[in-house]
Amino acid sequence: MKGPVADMREYTTRLGLRFREPSPETKRAVCHAALYGEVPDPEKKIRKITGHRYAKILSSGNAAILLTVSRLDGPILVPDQGGWRGFKRIPEILGREVFTVKTEGGLIDPDVLDSHLEDTGARALFVTSFAGYTAEQPIAELSDICRSHDAILVEDASGSVSDPLGRLCNGKYSHIIIASTGSPKTVNAGGGGFISTSIPEFVQQDMFLSALKADPYVKAAIAAELDAAERNLTETLRACSYLKGKLEGVFHPEKRGVNVIVPSGSPREDVKTLKKLITADGRSIFTACPSPDRILESAVAVEVKNLDVGCLTHENLERMVEIISSVI
Repeated sequence: MKGPVADMREYTTRLGLRFREPSPETKRAVCHAALYGEVPDPEKKIRKITGHRYAKILSSGNAAILLTVSRLDGPILVPDQGGWRGFKRIPEILGREVFTVKTEGGLIDPDVLDSHLEDTGARALFVTSFAGYTAEQPIAELSDICRSHDAILVEDASGSVSDPLGRLCNGKYSHIIIASTGSPKTVNAGGGGFISTSIPEFVQQDMFLSALKADPYVKAAIAAELDAAERNLTETLRACSYLKGKLEGVFHPEKRGVNVIVPSGSPREDVKTLKKLITADGRSIFTACPSPDRILESAVAVEVKNLDVGCLTHENLERMVEIISSVI
């Protein structure tokens, strides 16, 4: 720990950070669906965002992974860090062979991917749009490599729906796009998920797909939250860029991301201290690393993606920098 923290407690009450929750408009949409049975079509909105021909709303992001894996042939490739743990666990439940590709802090080098696909014969690659939520994957380049090996690129876009630059969550690059729409996500519906693709076999209606479907109230929430996704993502990216520019030694400082990961000599102790100084509605926004979902280094992840974008003010970000810098 560096610097005094005794005087920092006053900032905790002054920050007024709010944990990201479904918006009031979304809650009203759910109530309207329950009262009148009128549910808008979120799948049409998803198709417009991704550019894919098909989209299905499912019960969760993990359901989207389960559905995808069940319809894939051959081994699957996943990153050694920075991806969702379900990428490895769910295929293993289904008895599928899973290989890992070595990364640089979660980022996949296209040349390394090329050799891994050649050596393993993997038929699909699963990645998150942002490695460890902190660094944008080179999706276009990974797509080119996958296509050259006739492999499927599956992008988990839970953190990147409605990318304003169009590099992520884009069906031009990813064969299949999956996402969780639970809290706190970019599409912050409080539950559910989706799959988007132009390959009809992956969304063919059958009993398995029916078992994974979401209820109509989740559909209503997703439809409402899709309208706020671009603002949620844009403001979160802006805040993370600012924090990366102010905090020393962060991982992937020049990359877009929706969290910020700071090296730490004692991450668990630092997280414990930070939880006392910064909370959002009483909930923590810090993750101790090493963690395969984030980065396999000694560090603290500041989960900016968990915050309501309305509280990502310049004043709050400055205070966060001051507190975090005093602790780590």
